[in-house]
Amino acid sequence: MRSGTSTNLYYRLLFLALTLCLALPFPAQAQTTHKVYCKGTDLELDVYTIRGRLPGPTLLLLGGIQGDEPGGYLAADLYADISLKKGNMIVVPRANLVSIVENKRGVRGDMNRKFARTREARDRDTRVVAIIKELMKQSDFFLNLHDGSGFYFPEWKSPMRNPLRFGQSIIADAQRYARRDGKVIELGNIARRVIARVNPQISVAEHIFRFNNHESQKKHSRHKEQRLSATFHALTKVGIPAFGIETSKSIRDFSLRVRYQTMIINAFLEECGIIPDNPRIFLEHPYLKYLLVSLNGRTPIVVNTSDRIEVRKGDRVRIVHTESNYSRGLTARIVGSGEAFNHMNQEVTITENTRIEVRKDRFLIAKIPVKIIRGRSGSKASGVHIEPRVRYFCVRVNDKTFVVEPGEELLVTGGDALSILDPKTNLDAEQEKAMRVDLRGFQAVSSPYPVEDRGHIIDTAKELRPKHARPRGDLMIYSLEAKLNRKVFGRSYIAVAEPRLKYIVFRGPNVAGFVAGPGDKLEIPGGTLVRIDDIRTNLSESTPLFVTMSGKTVRWRKDGETGIDASKLTDRETPLDITRGGKSMGRIWVKRGTSFRVFSGGNRSQPDQAVRVKFK
Repeated sequence: MRSGTSTNLYYRLLFLALTLCLALPFPAQAQTTHKVYCKGTDLELDVYTIRGRLPGPTLLLLGGIQGDEPGGYLAADLYADISLKKGNMIVVPRANLVSIVENKRGVRGDMNRKFARTREARDRDTRVVAIIKELMKQSDFFLNLHDGSGFYFPEWKSPMRNPLRFGQSIIADAQRYARRDGKVIELGNIARRVIARVNPQISVAEHIFRFNNHESQKKHSRHKEQRLSATFHALTKVGIPAFGIETSKSIRDFSLRVRYQTMIINAFLEECGIIPDNPRIFLEHPYLKYLLVSLNGRTPIVVNTSDRIEVRKGDRVRIVHTESNYSRGLTARIVGSGEAFNHMNQEVTITENTRIEVRKDRFLIAKIPVKIIRGRSGSKASGVHIEPRVRYFCVRVNDKTFVVEPGEELLVTGGDALSILDPKTNLDAEQEKAMRVDLRGFQAVSSPYPVEDRGHIIDTAKELRPKHARPRGDLMIYSLEAKLNRKVFGRSYIAVAEPRLKYIVFRGPNVAGFVAGPGDKLEIPGGTLVRIDDIRTNLSESTPLFVTMSGKTVRWRKDGETGIDASKLTDRETPLDITRGGKSMGRIWVKRGTSFRVFSGGNRSQPDQAVRVKFK
């Protein structure tokens, strides 16, 4: 009987626990939805809605409403990938894509001056404006990202720093705004709290942010045109806090402007109570990996940036896909084929030589030629002419092998043993046989070809001719070229530095280690033995080094006893050389003295205080 009662009690408690668990609200999963409006037109608008795991307010982030302000749209684009712990964001990175591609404020006029109008059939921008207005109604805060002229300052300082400039400011249309329902929005206080979070992070005093109150509703406002703007509409018609974020166009570095924008956005997220999981603010240089192109409706082919598309007159070309290190803001245009700024997935008939231009926003990242060849349209001979290219060179230096990509520079030191191995290319077997590799400045006497420098062990101190090099500071730059039919199709560079002594570390009895560099003069008490503890050069640590003094040369070893016997020194200065291959890399002067002393650069009147000897 007792056992049955215990069992019933156990099940009752289990049922109660399950009921309570089901009643508790579980955090939802963070979600991102992507919607494209007006797809395939010059009004194409990407909208990303990010919902956090916990409920909270919604911030609308708008970039690129004016197409020549990259700091704004590049910053907004980073937040399309954000994950939120609490709250929501609506991100519109490129409100005016065609103007961004053309790098103009507005191809059809200033879109940010069209928010007070009713829908006009003649102005296509009003379709985008109407969508943005609807997004404002779904939001609790609104940020419009811009790049402004000069630097805003409340007093006149200069033509580029005065009250009429916009750069490095947070703009609002009022200090405080009273809504119809009686609620007051303290715009000035919100902006100042954000600025107080951000300015301590800015190291350049001229780049700090200030609150810029346009007082747009007042008669004396200097900025009455702002009554037509997105922020004014969001504040006065929707009733939400709205701000324009302006970084300065005078800051030439786009990445720095983007960084300032993200600092402001992150501070506003904190102000709004929106908690991010992982905002991404790294800005990578854009580049094209490849295109997928269909000719005359056939299976798409891969086109690399160094390739050329060959077609017959009248052939149809369709760009199916662009693969880049970015997934947004990409357009591909076939030059001369109508007014469209983007021909992605559009079939275009080719009637003359042209090119495909691929852009990431305003930035041109690839130009691929399209050439007409003879023959009938639709012929299978149409296709891609693959330009030969080097993926990388393989170069062995002493006992290590290095991979050097086209355009890169490999630094070696004169006297290094250099050997050019087979490069990695896209050539077929027959082309590989015809390829030649030429290190300009080196002539292989035993080479079976006029130019073939692979496989030879090259002494970079003796076998390179400087007249074929390009000097740059202390370096001599030699071209490493891959050739096919005498035409260079890949080039890297070998930079040769002169072997150089940096300093020598000496250690004596009852004396802390001390340093002497090239040209220094060292005095050692008579009868003392001083060991060379370390030698620093611009060579690799595995390179054998030699010490030459008084006509005698010995190999230096780090764990050896190479040094100076002061009992054999005189009052006259004796040169001590650090050599490699019989050539001095640096010299110091040694003589007998009454104490350990180092004179920097041979200045005998003043001992070098930075390397003075410390006695134990």
